[in-house]
Amino acid sequence: MLLKFILCINYLVMIFKNYHSLLLTAIIAGIMLSGTPISGFAQKAKPVYEIAVRMVKKGKKIDFVDQRSKFIKLLKKQEGVSNNREFQSFYALPQPDKREVFIGLTRYNSLETVGNVSRKVMPRFMQFAQTMDLKAYVFVMLIAGKKFKLNKLAAKKGQVLEVAIRRVKKGQNKAFQETRKAFVNYLSKQKGVLGSWEFAVVGGKDRERLTVGMSVYKNKEVFMKIVKQVQSNPLAGKYFSTFDPVALQYAVSTTND
Repeated sequence: MLLKFILCINYLVMIFKNYHSLLLTAIIAGIMLSGTPISGFAQKAKPVYEIAVRMVKKGKKIDFVDQRSKFIKLLKKQEGVSNNREFQSFYALPQPDKREVFIGLTRYNSLETVGNVSRKVMPRFMQFAQTMDLKAYVFVMLIAGKKFKLNKLAAKKGQVLEVAIRRVKKGQNKAFQETRKAFVNYLSKQKGVLGSWEFAVVGGKDRERLTVGMSVYKNKEVFMKIVKQVQSNPLAGKYFSTFDPVALQYAVSTTND
């Protein structure tokens, strides 16, 4: 089984070597998720969320919007897929983005669903992939936080969604977990913070030591106020020192039609 899996991956690399690496990543991720248990989470029939942080290629905005719309329409028709959401990033850490960034979030019934759907939508995705570059691409499962409903996530006008995709530094996992919990506890007590959730990464691009957190703020004013408070908070400094940011995005809900 392992040899067959490796040969399949090598075959895909050979066929698609002239396509953008984003496409290859998605194909491989789909195969891995459909046939290979990634962790203990993969054994459970629980929802899986896809997070795609996409940077629009220069001069491709019109094509990006058009291909995204066509791809999402097809994706929504697939069995086991629901609550596809789109967010437009307006702020990023530690450095501002040089291109427009959009975040796609999709709910799948299970890891098996991801694999089944990937094969059906791949031709359409191939066209969409030519309009963007990936900043981050992961599949996650909820592990902490109150009930998570993607259809209601930062859905009200003005609400801000924080998506934090971080890579824990080697040897820092214990410190990361301890400081993260303390920081989230601090954050949850701030006025205007509407919720926080933590996810385990179970698949996707370069997932080694990746973790994902999300928070929702009442509006941009609240968000900016908290950002200023955090900058001088010793606890935040200790927490941020335990990981390297992959994609720390702050975004508002938008359409993908």
